[in-house]
Amino acid sequence: MSRALRILLAGAIVLSLASMVEAKTVTVKAVTAWPKSVWEVGNFIKFMEIVKERVAQKYPGQLEIQYAGGPEVIPNQEQVEAARMGVVDMVFTTDGYYVSAVPEVNALSVSMLDGWEERAKGVNALLDKIHQEKVNCVYLGRLGHNLPFTIYLTKPVKGLDDLKGLKIRCSPTLIGFLKKIGANPVVIPPPEVYTALERGVVDGFTWPAGLIKDWGWEKVTKYVVQPGVYNGANVLVMNKKKWDEIPGDLQKLLIDAEDEAARSAKQRALDLIKNEKEALQKMGVKYVELPPAEAKKLTDAAYSALWDVIIEKSPVNGPKLKEMVTK
Repeated sequence: MSRALRILLAGAIVLSLASMVEAKTVTVKAVTAWPKSVWEVGNFIKFMEIVKERVAQKYPGQLEIQYAGGPEVIPNQEQVEAARMGVVDMVFTTDGYYVSAVPEVNALSVSMLDGWEERAKGVNALLDKIHQEKVNCVYLGRLGHNLPFTIYLTKPVKGLDDLKGLKIRCSPTLIGFLKKIGANPVVIPPPEVYTALERGVVDGFTWPAGLIKDWGWEKVTKYVVQPGVYNGANVLVMNKKKWDEIPGDLQKLLIDAEDEAARSAKQRALDLIKNEKEALQKMGVKYVELPPAEAKKLTDAAYSALWDVIIEKSPVNGPKLKEMVTK
């Protein structure tokens, strides 16, 4: 073997070894806005399972999501900022926890589309651009569906007028809506809600349907107002620098896995709401169905209130998003 050929062969070996090094596992550190025991996190766990299975089949050893935990690791309203700074790589959260930084994300709460439909219509592409500009994160998509925010109360109501003056716990997303129907919104972190209800600090709370048993709130709930409003917007975002470190084929794998997990999340939600209603009614909790005219007032107040806020805070992108997500 000639010296020149040996040099070329050695170079090829070095390149091959370098390629193998590059193919080493990309580790993505993830946190969720809720503890692992909470139902919503089940959707994220499903997403991780799908990713793990697909990576094992197509790209063994090249990508791993490490779940670090929930708000016990980083407070939920600081998690997107942590992703922006690169403290963590991936966050599964809800729009209300970082709406101050990205007001446009609230459009997902009033979207009439499923997550995969949003991707197909270009909603995700627009939100991705906005997320990259405002929080240095890539928007991967919505991973929570069909759990409308619902009003749960400790006090009896018969109609819309009875909600006036009631102190109702909410996330920032629902402040405008509650004000429009005459209630008094009170922003309280989830871990403090039970005590607030027990002590009469609030008369009720808003929460995605189907999920109150995760917190034990069914023990202090007496009435449920129907219909619910909005569409729970639990989303996946990822640090931009980390995303750019992931090869394109693995990026596509993550996006495809997100869409598959979203479909699973939708069915889980439909089953959950049905089961919660049956369980609460057995406990003696009363469901208050508003008459059609009052139900329309409730939903109109919810949607108009949130769109008003979105468009005021984002006069360029707000109207674009409204047109895109409204059927």
